[in-house]
Amino acid sequence: MRIGELSKRAGVSRDTVRYYERMGLLDKAAQPHATNTYKRYSEVSLQRIRLIVHAKALGFTLAEINDVIHVWDSSTFAVAQKVACLEAKLAELEEKSQALTTLRAGLLNALAKVEGGCVDGQSA
Repeated sequence: MRIGELSKRAGVSRDTVRYYERMGLLDKAAQPHATNTYKRYSEVSLQRIRLIVHAKALGFTLAEINDVIHVWDSSTFAVAQKVACLEAKLAELEEKSQALTTLRAGLLNALAKVEGGCVDGQSA
């Protein structure tokens, strides 16, 4: 598929697709005909962009996403190294999840105090 279709199906701009490609988040698109400049993107590129968009929405940086993609795609990493890197990312994710749970509890507590007319132990 061409960049227009890819960007439409992924819900991102063409510039975003080009940026992800420059950053190495996407494989370089094939140019099947030397006589034109049209690139052809695969379904894998579409899946990859959807993964990136989802991970960004969850708070991951492009650098963090790139690390995981690099480990997954790299042929220079042994299976044990890939497992170790991905497990480390999962541990980071668990830490973030716990921190968000703590933050959520604090915000719910603050909300309950405000709704109850009590702020910092004082009645309204």
